[in-house]
Amino acid sequence: KIPADPAMLACAHIRLRGVRLRACRRLLSSTSGAASAARSIVPEAPWYLRRPVRVFRVAVLGFTLYQTGKAAGHTEALQDPDGMVKTLVKAILESQHVSSRGAKPEAHGADSPLQVHVKAVGERVLAATRAWVAHETARLEAELEAAKARGEYLGDLRDHLRDLRAGAERIAGEWTWLVTNSEGVNAFVSPYCPRHVFVHEGLLHALTPTEDELAFLIAHELSHVVFAHGERQLEHTAIAATAQLVVLSLIDPTGVLEFVLTATFGQWLEAAYVKEYSRVSEAQADDCGIGILHAGCFDIRAASSMMAKVGEASGHTRASWTDTHPPPLERVEHLQRRAVALAEEGTHQDCRSVVQLLKRLYRASTRSKREFA
Repeated sequence: KIPADPAMLACAHIRLRGVRLRACRRLLSSTSGAASAARSIVPEAPWYLRRPVRVFRVAVLGFTLYQTGKAAGHTEALQDPDGMVKTLVKAILESQHVSSRGAKPEAHGADSPLQVHVKAVGERVLAATRAWVAHETARLEAELEAAKARGEYLGDLRDHLRDLRAGAERIAGEWTWLVTNSEGVNAFVSPYCPRHVFVHEGLLHALTPTEDELAFLIAHELSHVVFAHGERQLEHTAIAATAQLVVLSLIDPTGVLEFVLTATFGQWLEAAYVKEYSRVSEAQADDCGIGILHAGCFDIRAASSMMAKVGEASGHTRASWTDTHPPPLERVEHLQRRAVALAEEGTHQDCRSVVQLLKRLYRASTRSKREFA
């Protein structure tokens, strides 16, 4: 074989690349021609419509994802209600668990003294909550009829009455009271697990609430259920997330700055919208909670004393726009004023009879459950 000349090989390579480049140019020109023809058939939207269309598309996408997740959760719950409840309770216990000893999250047994005490007080408060809702519903119905006769605006009254009627349905049925082994100072209800009240063991040991103070704590949590604060909080969070997507698509259509803006803008939006609603709902639950104490013949002064204990344990005194709860001192003063107002309104004709009735109802329900088991 005759060895190839390097110069000749280089020239051949250059000619081959030239052929390839010309072929690519012809392909690109034909593609751009097809794209131009397509644009002439389907004209591009005007510039002033592109951004609104993009925003609408993002909003619809966010709403669709939220509704899809909600429907999937409902379907899964309907397929195995008992299994779903156990799964949710376990997840909630794990997410809220605090332990310096490394103990696994679990609930107290039915024979635990703390469990028996919380359940007894909880059942009394539940009966008082139902009585308070029934009383407020009757009062609003009378006000609505009077407003109709005067020809006044009825929108707010109707909305409040509708909320109370829906609240009566939410607090109906059998409830579960769970004392957990968490060292956290907290008690709560969750929209993910209806008709369950969680009380941390750490709260009962750290604050040592009296029966009336524990009653206010439970009444406060049941008030969240009456007014569906948990469900509305989830809706507010979903709306805030969708609004964040919409605003970011307006500011940065390319998505280049999205990761930078999400942290700052998302935090501001959550504090301004979601946490503001949380503070309002906490204040409403305080008002409703002390009203339930009054309806159940508990000591209404226990509301402010319990809140003072909570404030002292939290060590939080100053108000901040990022808080989810109003300042404890502000809540204590408000509850003291409400207690004075309720005391001036008077109490039931015979609170002793009311208390005895609530205790008899609790014993009867406990006895029937044992017989059924």
